[in-house]
Amino acid sequence: MTATIIHAKAANILLDEFDFSGVTNSVELAISNNLADVTAFNDTDATFVEGKPSFKCGVNGLWEPSAGGYDAEMFTDLTATSRALGIWPDTFVTGKRGYELSTIVAGYPIAVPVGNFIAANVNWQGDLPAVRAYMLHYAAALGSTATGTAYNVGAPTATQTIYGVLRVMSVGGAGSNTLDVVIQSDTAEAFASPTARLTFTQVTTSVTFSIQSAAGALAGETWWRAVLTYAGVGTRTYKVAVSFGIRPT
Repeated sequence: MTATIIHAKAANILLDEFDFSGVTNSVELAISNNLADVTAFNDTDATFVEGKPSFKCGVNGLWEPSAGGYDAEMFTDLTATSRALGIWPDTFVTGKRGYELSTIVAGYPIAVPVGNFIAANVNWQGDLPAVRAYMLHYAAALGSTATGTAYNVGAPTATQTIYGVLRVMSVGGAGSNTLDVVIQSDTAEAFASPTARLTFTQVTTSVTFSIQSAAGALAGETWWRAVLTYAGVGTRTYKVAVSFGIRPT
């Protein structure tokens, strides 16, 4: 049997509404379940319970001083919470799998070797589980309404949370166009009776990102898709990515 092995050169790094794949050169994600020792006196064996999940992530990049560049965005995020960090090992085109992380910056070491590139490395951390996500829909220049492909992600239980991220990475053209994005679920791939589960704030002219989440307990709702409704007069286009996953609460 042969296997298809993914080469890391295709990996993409997304932070909020920015694609920083071109200025990052490595990433390391460490996930921990923080087992707690609850062994009592005279117990026969050591006993542990699963604690609160957490993760640490290191992204190694290069210093880029322009406004809105990698370094500027990292510095802005030093004290910000709930940044949307996406790690997509095989690019973030529609149908691919990756990781979505709600993070805060833990450290920002800058290495400046004489006569070499200036490294701007960032250490991220979070106390929520990493989400193993699907890229429900990606478009480099969306200029019309689109219904994404349906994916069998599974039905979330009462102890799980549904989690979606909308990224609008660039806006082109002109006009009064708007974009409304929802993530729907249904019990069958045909989506005969879809239900909107996550609704994002309407997009107009600004690059932006949004994280939406909701409680699980959706028995039978195994199929998920993104619906992007384009309206208004003009020629405005959107570079947009919508990802979705289910995580333990």
